[in-house]
Amino acid sequence: MGTVRHQALLTGVTRWTRPPAGRVIDAKTGPGVVLPPFFSRERRASNGRRLLTRAAIVAAVLMVVLSGALLLVREAHKGRVYPAVIAGGEALGGLTAPEAKTALGQRAAALTSAPVRFTYNDREWSAPLGDLGVTVDTDAAFARAYEIGREDGALGRLQSTAQLAREDQRIPLPVSLDHQPLTRWFDTIDRDLGMPPREAALAIDGTSVTIVPETDGTIVNRVAATAALVESLRGLGAVQAELPTISQPAAVRAADLTAARDQMARALSQSVQVTFGDAYWTLSPGDIGRFVKQRIDPGKRGAEAVSLTLDQETMAGWLDERLAPEINRQPADAVVGWNGGLVSVVESVNGVELNPTELAQEIEASFFGNHGSVAAPATITRPRIDSANLDRLGIVTLLGTGTSNYAGSTDGRATNVAVGAERLNGTLVPPGGEYSFNNSIGVINEENGFVEAQVIDGERIGQDIGGGICQVSTTVFRAAYLAGMPIGEWWPHRYQIPFYEYDGWPPGLDASILQPTEDPSTWGDFKFSNPSDGWLLVESWTNGVQVVVNIYGPDLGYAVDTTGPTIGEKLQIEPDLEIVDPELDAGTINHTESPQEGLEVSHYRVVTDRNSNIVSEGNFYTKYYPRGNVWQVSPDMKGKSPADEDRELPKPLAPPPDEAAMDDAAAGEVPAEEPAVPDDGT
Repeated sequence: MGTVRHQALLTGVTRWTRPPAGRVIDAKTGPGVVLPPFFSRERRASNGRRLLTRAAIVAAVLMVVLSGALLLVREAHKGRVYPAVIAGGEALGGLTAPEAKTALGQRAAALTSAPVRFTYNDREWSAPLGDLGVTVDTDAAFARAYEIGREDGALGRLQSTAQLAREDQRIPLPVSLDHQPLTRWFDTIDRDLGMPPREAALAIDGTSVTIVPETDGTIVNRVAATAALVESLRGLGAVQAELPTISQPAAVRAADLTAARDQMARALSQSVQVTFGDAYWTLSPGDIGRFVKQRIDPGKRGAEAVSLTLDQETMAGWLDERLAPEINRQPADAVVGWNGGLVSVVESVNGVELNPTELAQEIEASFFGNHGSVAAPATITRPRIDSANLDRLGIVTLLGTGTSNYAGSTDGRATNVAVGAERLNGTLVPPGGEYSFNNSIGVINEENGFVEAQVIDGERIGQDIGGGICQVSTTVFRAAYLAGMPIGEWWPHRYQIPFYEYDGWPPGLDASILQPTEDPSTWGDFKFSNPSDGWLLVESWTNGVQVVVNIYGPDLGYAVDTTGPTIGEKLQIEPDLEIVDPELDAGTINHTESPQEGLEVSHYRVVTDRNSNIVSEGNFYTKYYPRGNVWQVSPDMKGKSPADEDRELPKPLAPPPDEAAMDDAAAGEVPAEEPAVPDDGT
């Protein structure tokens, strides 16, 4: 008998169905169960198992196929962007990483170079997006594009690949906007428009104050303009639009300046007086009124936004130009001398320098206040040699004295000696510093009081300004020599000159100087160093026909021992010489130099300290050159001077004097009658 398959009940592997008429049916498997008469059963176990097995096989096959396909796709795009990936409108599918980056870079360059154009009436403003702060992050765009299909999980990669198979994957370009360049561009456009708001302002004419009404302006509507630019970036396109503008009302209006006008009128009602010591200057309202500035606080509006000040920077410059020449002065060192101790011969003067910036501030306070007088502020600079602090120089004792005699000098030579001694007097040498004779007397010229006299010019004797100044340099050398000072530069004379051997001074203790050009680097100088931690004072003066130089300073405890002169070889007189001078008048024959023997001479000096330690020692060597008669002639007298006449050669020179004779010479007795000598001029 057949069964009807409805209202089935599946139990285990046995399906029970309800028969049309109830009866007892035993189970075909198992022991069987007695059921109500209205049930029947049907075996379905084997059919269900077969269906499940087939589904599993199909699923497995599909998985293998999909996995294989995914592997093929991944292998085919190894190192490349997956197909159907588009970034910023640029198709990147199938491109290698470098190719994709290049494509994105080109796309970004095209975008940032796209122009932004705003027009207003007949005017146009244009700038590339890149200049206005637009940038594209191509690295981020590439990373996002390359990531598609390479997600972390297998399911994610499968889903991403499946989605790529269905449709393109579009990635927006990461674009950013820096508002600062854009703001600066809008500022430029505002200036070009030339229609900024003009605040109401005060106008000052002398002591009269009036109000100039405000004017509202037209400026860029920056919110709207920025919105237009941002909207264009969404479409990755250029901007071409009418410039959006707005009206900008003035922050300060005429009615807001009533109180400021009254304040300004009061300030201009009186002058301000500036004082400095006994001097004073009156600044009129007009003088000060030109520097009034009206300041507007951008964070406020109306009367509260207005304040009146002075343009202190400009006013400080005006004050400096007007008052500084009458107030400022350089500090002046004291001129010191020795009178049983160090004294001020001329008092020092403090330096003064006006502080115009501080003065402008104080004038502003007075101008807008009670108009009280203002003491000009100034910086006081004390001089290096301060009369009030001479003890700090450390000059306490005489260190050495030099003398020389210039009896028989011409008037010109005597004048130069006196001028040189006067200019030298009072020279100070700082601790560890160097004394320079040329620096102490200055330039040898007529402006400094020097006159023309005979000089040694190279190897010849001639005329020049300052002839005889070496009388003074010789005297300074002797003082420094006997004081034990370290000698840095010393040039003895070329010829032996009797002037420097008066008063018992032996030959070899003279010093020449030279200023042949205006360039000090070419000058011959006499220099010595200050070996102490105190100052040195060099005093000089003339006494009749004698020059005296004293050097004062700290108590060094030096002992100076000298040996000399040691006379060396004598050099024979040279033949007579005729010199043709084209500048001489016709018919001129001048005898300019007399014969003189040459001589080698030296002195030795040893300087010891208070503990008998040698501080320095050294030899001072001089070679005096010989010369014969020298005649200077005009061109027409060439060959007519006595230099061309036969004359007897000089006799052999006498041998050097013995030691006793040298000692007698050192005694320095001046002969009763001195032969005439040429003026050395140095």
